[in-house]
Amino acid sequence: MKVLRQRKIPTPCVSNHASNLMEIGNGDLLCAWFGGSMEGSSDISIYLARYDRGRDAWLDPSRMSDDATRSEQNPALFRHPSGELWLLYTAQDKADQGTAVVRLRRSADDGLTWSETTDLIGRPGTFIRHAPVVNPSGLLLLPTWHSDMHNAFGDDSSLVQVSADGGRSWDVVEVPDSRGCVHMDILESCRVAFFRRRQADFIFRSVSEDGGLSWSAPEPTTLLNNNSSLQARALQDGRLVIAHNDIAAAGRPSESAVPPWIKDRQAFLAACGTIDNGAVWGVPRNPLVLSVSTDLGLSWRKEMVLEADATLRSAHDERGAFVGDYSYPSIIQTSDGLVQVSYSYLRDYIKHVTLSV
Repeated sequence: MKVLRQRKIPTPCVSNHASNLMEIGNGDLLCAWFGGSMEGSSDISIYLARYDRGRDAWLDPSRMSDDATRSEQNPALFRHPSGELWLLYTAQDKADQGTAVVRLRRSADDGLTWSETTDLIGRPGTFIRHAPVVNPSGLLLLPTWHSDMHNAFGDDSSLVQVSADGGRSWDVVEVPDSRGCVHMDILESCRVAFFRRRQADFIFRSVSEDGGLSWSAPEPTTLLNNNSSLQARALQDGRLVIAHNDIAAAGRPSESAVPPWIKDRQAFLAACGTIDNGAVWGVPRNPLVLSVSTDLGLSWRKEMVLEADATLRSAHDERGAFVGDYSYPSIIQTSDGLVQVSYSYLRDYIKHVTLSV
């Protein structure tokens, strides 16, 4: 692969994270992310920007959520079988992930206008990162997990919400032996999924033989993981490509049981009590790389490095929590055959990279 273009997506926010890309029918791109002062703050909202293909430019974003009592995070864009465009995201009471619910807005005109916000899944503690997929039988599969700040997010396990009625109701499928394996990324074939690992060791992999209605226990791949998000996609030539941070925990001074975005460390530890679930935070989120597989993720080859400077620091990063942070990638292949990647760049803004295959 070869980098063709790099762009900065405009934003009004000092902190920007967790982007998600989609191509729409006319070839434009949409990118959703959350932004505000800092993850877990009540001023965090969802933003949506459009790449206008004809003008070859990202337009100014729109603010898509405005609940002043909640931190709104982890947006995901999804083309519903009805043709509607869905924007899903989580909404929680500040940093308490145990209060999170999944919310939804719908668009019938490719994101020009949107419905009012509704709760899609109201069970407190429900979190998402990736969009639903439609399995071969037409069922919607939405990967989720349940978080609770009182365990510092290390005892959570993955679940698949299954809907036979277009998302009006959901049944729950547990992913066996998935403790610490979250951010389940189900590929469109519904044959394989990949996981972030709270223990910051490896990316884990699970397979399904029945269209995603049951899954094998996740097992480690050869790819390193730093307790940070990843995303994989199947390319038109049949290969899998995954965007991820190629680094694992190694006992560095920056590593701890406390997430780096927690402002009051002592208050957080007091709320959590004893943390003994093995979760590791603070592993550097660089380098950011692309790896490819020709055997459904059993083996991998590093394709290219997107970012590797471990010294860059945003002027907004007063505590130095996000030095050299290039993370939470989203990756798609567009109808022109090009690969599009977006990711958090020092949390300063969302960066968009276009590559040839």
